[in-house]
Amino acid sequence: MSLLNKWWYTEYAEEIVGTLQEKEKQRIPFLQQSPQLKYRHVLVTWMRAVAEELNLSNTSVHLAVYLLDIFMDNHRIVEERLGLVALVCILLAAKFEERDANVPKISELNSRVGNQYPITDFISLEFMIMQFLHWSLVLPTAAHFAEYYTVFATSSSDMCSVPSQFRTFKELRNAVQHNVRDFLDLSLQEVCLIPVKPSLVAAACIAAARQTLQLSSKWTSILQNVTKYQFMDLLPCVSVLISKNGKMTNTAKKRKLTESPDHGYATEDSMSKSPEVSSGKWSSAYKRNCT
Repeated sequence: MSLLNKWWYTEYAEEIVGTLQEKEKQRIPFLQQSPQLKYRHVLVTWMRAVAEELNLSNTSVHLAVYLLDIFMDNHRIVEERLGLVALVCILLAAKFEERDANVPKISELNSRVGNQYPITDFISLEFMIMQFLHWSLVLPTAAHFAEYYTVFATSSSDMCSVPSQFRTFKELRNAVQHNVRDFLDLSLQEVCLIPVKPSLVAAACIAAARQTLQLSSKWTSILQNVTKYQFMDLLPCVSVLISKNGKMTNTAKKRKLTESPDHGYATEDSMSKSPEVSSGKWSSAYKRNCT
């Protein structure tokens, strides 16, 4: 998807979104039956850190996490191999979403776990995951829908009742985009949102951003027309995101404000500074968090 530069501004945008909406109906059901689910939080945090170091797009991160979720949900994986599965999910997502020059090499990924896996293991697991997915990576995520929805997240009419800190429409638009990215990040860690349609999660991130910035209208007729969701459809998901955001306010790492809702994955305070994350010792981080 990211290969078509800023597709959400092209004449094909509505057609692409329509295709994504059809594809999301075909997603493999998530049954929350993985015995490795307890490792998920640390794995996702680690995957986000690796993606940041590799400067991968937001859609790559969300696709990689979805691949991890659905593969773990249908396979029994020993703890020692979870790092390998996470890295292969990143590799597959990058191959689908990134330009060739930005796709990480297997050796580059393996170096993040101390080169503990044979290269052949990456290749074999890549084949196994693709076989499980019936050789299709057209798997829309909330990040894909958010690329399009964010274009309509604000309008000039919002300036009529905007909080005083926003002096121009550009400032308001940038703030909404920034908040949408933060809520997309939060959505990755919420297991209860995995079975929810990605289009709904993306729309809920828009609504949560507008609510957080205290815009007079939490949802607009334009957004309802574009997303096909009424605010009441989004309310359960918005409540989860707002609640999580409140708990994370003082600790969450906010990503840099960039021009595009999908301009690469980076935080202001790099997660790569964490020794457990940068060295790939995600299992050590898990054990520490449980003590």
